[in-house]
Amino acid sequence: MINQPLFDLRDPSSGAPGTRSGQAMQWLLDNGFQPTEVNLFTLTAMIDNPADFPDPFTEFQNQIDPVTGELDQTFVDNVLAAYDIVPDSSDPLFEFAFQTQLNNKTGTIQGLEWAWQHFFGDSGFGIQANYTTVNGDVGIDVGAPPSEDQFALLGLSDTANLTLIYERGGFSARASYNWRDSYLRSVNRGGDRNPVFVDDYRQIDVSLAWQVTDFLALTLEGINVNGENTKHYGRDESNLWLWQEFQPRYLFGARVEF
Repeated sequence: MINQPLFDLRDPSSGAPGTRSGQAMQWLLDNGFQPTEVNLFTLTAMIDNPADFPDPFTEFQNQIDPVTGELDQTFVDNVLAAYDIVPDSSDPLFEFAFQTQLNNKTGTIQGLEWAWQHFFGDSGFGIQANYTTVNGDVGIDVGAPPSEDQFALLGLSDTANLTLIYERGGFSARASYNWRDSYLRSVNRGGDRNPVFVDDYRQIDVSLAWQVTDFLALTLEGINVNGENTKHYGRDESNLWLWQEFQPRYLFGARVEF
């Protein structure tokens, strides 16, 4: 994440010293007024139009309601309708936060994958399993200040799948268990260098298929039958970013051949 100007766009409401809004903000603070958006814009617009407001500070003070201490609303509405504050060379450039890739960091990813498939004789029963472990040498420090840029390897987590299989006589059935461990999804949520983690996820899927005749086949599929939800969180699991609730989905199909 880097901060930089874009297209030379300038900020006329910055309140920076040496600018019209800076002059307005300093006067408001020196005279006991809150530098609200309304006060700051109104006084800046008055300073920016000396032909209409030769003495903008006195005129501004004259428009203060002595009872409420607020600007006269009709006067504010008239100023808002009549004037725009156009940026000039004295206003500072806007700073935009960019998420970009840099090639000045290195990282190493290591992993192993095991896979196994076996059918038990002619019984029609079988099992298929795989397990993948992934590790990287660059993690993230969740205790670092939000203003600190961090480099970390994303999307690294262990996964496992286990499928029980039955296939015999035109009938097949499968039940699958899929698991993925928690992982780092992003290191820059918003503009504050906050990480986003995805919690571990477990899903069970089932499917049935029956070749009724040479011309008719029926299928039934259940997806996420355990109703697993997804959770995204920040520096701690209690720092919830996103929670998605999912229900099981069931699909029925028939294929007919003529």
